[in-house]
Amino acid sequence: MAGRIAAFVRLSRPRFLVESQLTVTVGVGAAVSAGHGFAFGTWLLVQATVALTHLMTHYCNEYFDLAADRAHTAPNRWTGGSQVLVSGALRPEVSLSAAFVLLFVVLGLTVAMPTPAQRLIALAAIAVAWFYTAPPVKLNHRGLGEIATAASLAVFCPVLTGVSLTGGVPASLVAVAIPLMLVMTARMTVMNFCDRESDLVAGKRTLPNTLGARRAALLFAGLQAAAYTSVLVTTLVGVLPLAVGVGLLITAPGGYVLAVRLRRDPPSPDAPDRATATAHLATTHAAATGIVAVLGFVVAAAVEHGFTPSVWACVVLFALYVVPASGVQVLDALRRRRSA
Repeated sequence: MAGRIAAFVRLSRPRFLVESQLTVTVGVGAAVSAGHGFAFGTWLLVQATVALTHLMTHYCNEYFDLAADRAHTAPNRWTGGSQVLVSGALRPEVSLSAAFVLLFVVLGLTVAMPTPAQRLIALAAIAVAWFYTAPPVKLNHRGLGEIATAASLAVFCPVLTGVSLTGGVPASLVAVAIPLMLVMTARMTVMNFCDRESDLVAGKRTLPNTLGARRAALLFAGLQAAAYTSVLVTTLVGVLPLAVGVGLLITAPGGYVLAVRLRRDPPSPDAPDRATATAHLATTHAAATGIVAVLGFVVAAAVEHGFTPSVWACVVLFALYVVPASGVQVLDALRRRRSA
């Protein structure tokens, strides 16, 4: 019994849930920076809906991506799935059942949202999350998975939060969501670089497989350039708070390093250690953009409004992200040391 519970935890891949938690916090920061108050009950409903939708996606992906995961010759902690279903530790039906249970739960939470705008945004996010791998749409089989993931994490999560707390979408939230989405699309392109061969076996036409390695690397560079150009422009015209804009621009060298690496040495299962390192760097870079966005909004809000209870709420929410995210990094380091 304990072994099955442990396998189910591995299947759930909880380490990735901090990604959506961070982008919800970006939405809170943008709302508070724009002069709106923090409402715990509103945040809790949004955070629960987002986290459970994110978890639902993991179970859904594990089931519908099983063929690609079986074909993967070099899975790592970032790509290739959890390998729980591949190993036979749990039956595939367990994952599908968990996905359906959470689907009904998040639909119930969506119905409980007080405004039509909130419900529509939440429904859109749920639909994109479910059909990322599920038939008949299978977004990640049609070269749309990268942007679907980016839209879910970098647009739907913070915008749902912003709409819930403010009744609208602050201009600064739009200004920050655009570069975050572009960077996340680039990051997901890197993830699918690592899965190219197994995805081809399973018939998945992800962007690296559709474009080829060279053009996908150029796309990555273009996405990074567009992201940081938008940051520069929106900061200069005063839409994006200076603290947010400067923080985001500081992360630009990470995008440049990745672009050069993809061009010269794209991830491949033939070199699993290098592929893992590149995937880790891309994930760290994407996370850094969200982190500096939150910190920038906190600084902007504190300068404009003082350290109000809502600003302190942002600080607490950021700490709630940092603790588990740091814990994941520490555990990864310990595992690498044991395996060395």
